[in-house]
Order: sequence, then structure tokens, then C-alpha cells
Amino acid sequence: MSIPDFLVCVECESPCYIFEWKEGVLTEAICEVCGNDDPDSFVTPDDYDALAGG
Repeated sequence: MSIPDFLVCVECESPCYIFEWKEGVLTEAICEVCGNDDPDSFVTPDDYDALAGG
């Protein structure tokens, strides 16, 4: 998987541009809106659309 341009914070649904992506895996991320820093709480835009049913 290529590096996405941004991720979506699952906690507040904001785009996140501050993250580390290594070998196809998200290793670190932080949401500037809500402060979430749990890598498991971020998804790619495509995954977010799938979760939202879009």
C-alpha cells in the first residue's frame, strides 16, 4: 500500500496530516483537533468511506 496523503481520525473525523508510515503500516499519528495519538484510531480515507458506508 502506498503512503496516503492524509488519514482520518476516528475519534473526531478530522483529516490528519501528521503521521509516520513505515512498510505499509501506520506507526505514529497525532490529531491536531482532538489530540488523539492512538495509531489504531486512524484510518485511510478509503477505509473511512467503507466504514461510513460510502
